[in-house]
Amino acid sequence: MVIVDTSVWVQFLRVKGSLEHLELDRLLVRGQAAVVGVVLAEVLQGARSQQEFEGLRQRLWAVPYVGETRETWVHVGSLSYQLRQQGLALAPVDLLIAALALEHGHEVYTLDEHFQRVPGVKLHQPATS
Repeated sequence: MVIVDTSVWVQFLRVKGSLEHLELDRLLVRGQAAVVGVVLAEVLQGARSQQEFEGLRQRLWAVPYVGETRETWVHVGSLSYQLRQQGLALAPVDLLIAALALEHGHEVYTLDEHFQRVPGVKLHQPATS
């Protein structure tokens, strides 16, 4: 499974035919894409109308959901602590996505380079063809 970050969803929705659109479409068709709560909220908040909101909600509802537990939040704190010891800081939202990916053995599909700083996170590489 691949947890899809907001940055990819935005490209998917706005730029038809983009690499992100084609790759996310491929992942969705194969049932390999996953969504987490914070990404769900971020994508929905970008709706331009109630009709678009409902369409997005229905589309995202069909995508497998990966939820967090209290232990996930401890993991987020641990990752943040480790990175801060190295002089690095990432937003808790991104660390939550990273923690969920690590806990479930999923990749992260993102356009944000800062995920590369999180030890052990596997980034999804789009197929070239």
